Amino acid sequence: MNPLKLFWIFFRVSALTIGGGYAMIPVIKEFIVDKFKVLEEKEFMDVIVTAQTVPGVIAINTAMIMGHKLSGIKGAFFSVLGCVIPPFSIILTIAFFFSNIASFELFEGFFSGARVGVTVILAKLSFDLVKKNVSHPLYLIIIAISAGIIFFTSISAVVVLLSSCVVIYFIVKGEKSK
Repeated sequence: MNPLKLFWIFFRVSALTIGGGYAMIPVIKEFIVDKFKVLEEKEFMDVIVTAQTVPGVIAINTAMIMGHKLSGIKGAFFSVLGCVIPPFSIILTIAFFFSNIASFELFEGFFSGARVGVTVILAKLSFDLVKKNVSHPLYLIIIAISAGIIFFTSISAVVVLLSSCVVIYFIVKGEKSK
């Protein structure tokens, strides 16, 4: 794929998506997998998983890995550039005018509504991922218990997630040995 086309895709997604990197993932998928069909859904999910495991911002990691996969070093550079320019420009502009607009009800209402929209987008992405990737009903029970523990107790989410991974590992290992 042309690096400038990657720049334009990531520029548009970054400029028009509110909510950060995780909110950008479904929109990036719509362009890369659904519209231009340059990656299969499984390849796209592999890029997202890799981007999550690498330290750093998920949007930048996704842009860099996907750009490199689709168009080498130039693709990585232009994808990251397209991903960075809009928020940088917006933050710079807001910082310049912030003291004058921070108290406007219009902006408070906009961001309250945007928060709800981002939550819905992330919930849909989560449900789609679970629907496509959870192959055993017991996994859903483990996910629900883990979410409950994280939500209702003060136990670290990292400890809960690592424990869940260990439990699922032994379930899978037990099924393979049968």
